[in-house]
This record gives sequence, structure tokens and C-alpha cells, in this order.
Amino acid sequence: MAVDGLLAVGGILSLALGASGLILTRSQKQEIIWNKRFAAQILCWIFICKGIANGVRSVGFEGESWRFVLYSGHFTDQVFAGAVMLLALIFPVPLLRTKKQFKFGALAVLGYTLISIGAATFISINTPLAGLSDAYIVCGFIWGTVYLKFRFMSNYEDHKEVQGVSDVAILLFIMVTGHILFRWVGFLTRSNYFYFMDIYGGNITSDYLWSMGLAAAVIFGIVILLGEIYQVAQGNIRGTSYVIFTYMIIGVVSHIVLAGTGLSGSGGGTDAGDGYTKWQGIWTEITSSVHFTMMRPILGLYILFHYGLVKITEDNEQVGKTMAIVLIVVATSALLEIIQSLIPLTEMLSAGILGIAIAFGIGWEERSFQSLISNPLRFPIRVKGLYFPELEFERSSYFALDKGMAILIGFVVFLAFILELSSADPFTMSNW
Repeated sequence: MAVDGLLAVGGILSLALGASGLILTRSQKQEIIWNKRFAAQILCWIFICKGIANGVRSVGFEGESWRFVLYSGHFTDQVFAGAVMLLALIFPVPLLRTKKQFKFGALAVLGYTLISIGAATFISINTPLAGLSDAYIVCGFIWGTVYLKFRFMSNYEDHKEVQGVSDVAILLFIMVTGHILFRWVGFLTRSNYFYFMDIYGGNITSDYLWSMGLAAAVIFGIVILLGEIYQVAQGNIRGTSYVIFTYMIIGVVSHIVLAGTGLSGSGGGTDAGDGYTKWQGIWTEITSSVHFTMMRPILGLYILFHYGLVKITEDNEQVGKTMAIVLIVVATSALLEIIQSLIPLTEMLSAGILGIAIAFGIGWEERSFQSLISNPLRFPIRVKGLYFPELEFERSSYFALDKGMAILIGFVVFLAFILELSSADPFTMSNW
């Protein structure tokens, strides 16, 4: 499967997760603590943004409407970055601790997002103000700090709910920056392959700020890695320990595979760079590309269900089941397609292997869904109430967030369409 195909699949998965998740949040009747309810909505809009960005970019930049592809993908990524920062401010531990602080924080993130969109529109799409690296720095710092605080909290090393806070902080961090962690050794060795996705090239300041964001993500990843190594030495291993170890070990292997190659260029870490061999291109596809397109929505699905951001009842079970099965089946099918494209098998043999996999896998989607929704983790409000303020929001506040995000996304897509009709030059206003 080509990288463009992966982007299309990733767009479908992200849009399916975002749309289905919003239906679940609107239809659920059980009360959920305010920051989890807002976090569920923001997470769904994050994936809608990324679904649009991946979807439009999957068609490529070679067609006549390349400006629309470029602008719409960039604008929705800017909204994505703003939403991720807002998510970090309230989940898993709310730093915005009152209604007034939440309102101010949301307006501040919105204002910054609009400024960055304005800079991309009226100055240049690769200007520093239009960059996207801020999300890596802000979210990495917040989730890294939350991880350290709760993972090393004295007398709570075996407390399931307290440790669950550190677990979800790790998963959120990996969800956003996992494709960068696959290249973390390249940062320490100053290898060219690490500096992928210099912002469209040609702007040294923007490229520097973007590289700073990538470096910050790696540093926070190393901090989490060292923390988990220490905890394992103390006998306190958790499921998320294996996740971070897996990503960082793959990063070591990536250095062996990619060392000596050139810059990866644009593509969010999903494209092969200058001088890549066929094997190096394949390795990039099955690591960074797969995470960037398919692992993100799978991790998002797990976080939504396992940590109780969305509660499944008889009223919404069918929607949740359909949502989970669609994501699991589509992702699995895409992975099988990738494996079959890498292994030189005849069509008959490939069909036979696929049939055997389906025969043994019948019903596993149902079992996966049941394991996701069983015993969702409750955060320790009573145990550590200092960190989890209880606030009451009207339902209109949750609806207002959905309306605001829908209007913002619609606005940026319409703006991209206007810029396409105007034949705007994305890299300089002087040629309008």
C-alpha cells in the first residue's frame, strides 16, 4: 500500500472515530466529570481535524487544486494543534481549575490558533507564526510533568487509579508524538533523517522552531523512558511500560536502518527522504506512517473507552460497538494489505493466508470491544481531590464547544477554498 493509501485509510479511521465519538458523547445519559466530558469532545474534534488533513493530502499536490490541498491540510492541522493544547490543559489533570480559568484558557487557545491561521494566510504558510511545533512542546511538558507526579507519588505506587493517571498521560503523549519517537536516536546523533518535515523549506527560522519542537518531543520521551526503566528496576512494571519501551526500541532499530540518509522532507514523518533505498522507504512506511495514520485513532479509541471518557450503556452500546469494530477491522485489513505488499506472495497464497486469519479471528472484534468497555478506570477524585476540582457545567457549555469547533473547521476549509479560487501563493503575499 502506498503512503497516499495509508493517508486515506488514516483519514477514514480518524473521521469515523471523531464522528462516532461525538454521537456517543451527545447521546450518553450517565453523568461524567466535567474534564472527562470536555476531553472526550475535544479528542473527537482532534480526530476530525486530522481525518480531514489526512484525507485531503492523500490525493497529493500534483493536481490543479493543489492550493486547496495545501491550505486545507495546513489549516486543519493548526486547529488540531490548538485542540491538542486545550486537551492537555484539562486532561488527565485539569490545570484550568475554575469555570473562569477554563473560559479564559479556551479563548486564549482559540486566539492563538486564529493568529497562526492569519499568519499562514496573510504572510506565508511557512512563517514562524504559522508553525505547528508548539503543540509538541506544550503538551509534552504538561503530560510529562503529570506522568512524573503520579508515577512517582509516594505511597501510591500500587494504587490502580493514581497510576492510571500516569498511564493515560503516557498514551496521550505517544498518540501525539509517537512518529517522532521512532526517530529519537537521530536527535542524539544529529542525523539528517531526524529532521523530517522542515516546514515546506525556505524559511530558516520556521525550520529551526520546528526542529526545536521535534527535539522537545524526544527529550520528554527520554524522560518517560528513564522513569519507566527505574520503575521496572523497582518491580513496578505496567502495561504502558511495554508501550514506551516498544516505541523507543523501534527508534533504535530505525537509526540502524536510516543512518546515513538525507533529510526526509515534508510529510509529517510519513515520507521517505533523499537517497532512501526501497527497504528504508518500506521501514518508514511500516513505522512512522502506520503510527501517523492508524495507531493514533486506535489509541484514541482505547483512551475514550478504557478511561471512561465515554460510558457505554444499553442506549448507546450499538453505536459504540459499530465504532470500535469499524476501526479495528479497517486497521487490521490495512495492516494485512501492507504485509502482503511487502512479502512476495502469489495471489492464491495471499488469499489463503487471509482466509485462515479471518477464520481464526471470527468474533475477536466483539471480544476486543467488550474488553475495552469493561471496568473503565475512574480517576482518584476522592483519593487526591486536590488535583481534580469538581465543577458543574451546563449542558449548553458542552454544546457550545461542539458548535464552536464545527464553525471553526468549516471556516478554515472555506478559507482554503477562497485562497484556491484566488490563486494565492502560499509562500509569499507579494505574488497575489
